[in-house]
Amino acid sequence: MKTSIAVAVLLGVVPAPAAETYDEFSMLSAKSAGIVVDSAGTPASQWAWRPEGPGKSVIRWDVPSNWNRPGDGQEHFVRDGDWLYLDGYQNQSSGTYNAQRVTSEQIGDGNCADLKPLPGHKGQQHYARWTIPAQAYCLVAEGTITTPQGVVRFKHQQVWSPPTTCQTRFHGAVRCVRQVERWWDDNGHPFQLRIERSQDLGKGLGMGLAIHSTVGGGKPIDWRADLRNVWTWT
Repeated sequence: MKTSIAVAVLLGVVPAPAAETYDEFSMLSAKSAGIVVDSAGTPASQWAWRPEGPGKSVIRWDVPSNWNRPGDGQEHFVRDGDWLYLDGYQNQSSGTYNAQRVTSEQIGDGNCADLKPLPGHKGQQHYARWTIPAQAYCLVAEGTITTPQGVVRFKHQQVWSPPTTCQTRFHGAVRCVRQVERWWDDNGHPFQLRIERSQDLGKGLGMGLAIHSTVGGGKPIDWRADLRNVWTWT
């Protein structure tokens, strides 16, 4: 083995770089947190990951002023092999857990074409590939979320792009991946598109590196925000 490596070096053969993984960009394996500010520099949102053992982590998003209150809508993620799955949402204020279960899932190319079915995994949503591919890919999931108020029907479309360099507002040039997502549901209203946005994740920084929302609450918007501060907590 050592002789092979020495020959490769002499011949100028450069080993392939190590594959990049979702946790390097999301920071979900660490007790990490960040503040996102709007275009005026006002803190608009805060996020924090809470690892819960091997392959499990929970993220909370909330406005900073609510952070000392019980958190709702906390997303529970589970890693299994080369996939990260979304299992459901925890509401601390009511002590409830809203399980999300898919009824169909598809994967395709970066244009959401050539869609093919994905095999089921305990009803959990295929959220992102753990090892980031060199090509963009699309995920489309449909299913239900069980809440104390009833069953909500949803559709979630995501396009994940391969790593590149993002020029950021507060952190300069950052290695990043982009998620473009669209979300439909019938939670208290007819089934409709409720969210449309892009989000960049920064390697070694985490979530919300740059966010651009074009639909929010079912209405067209043009809202931008950027990750300003990141830290770890104990």
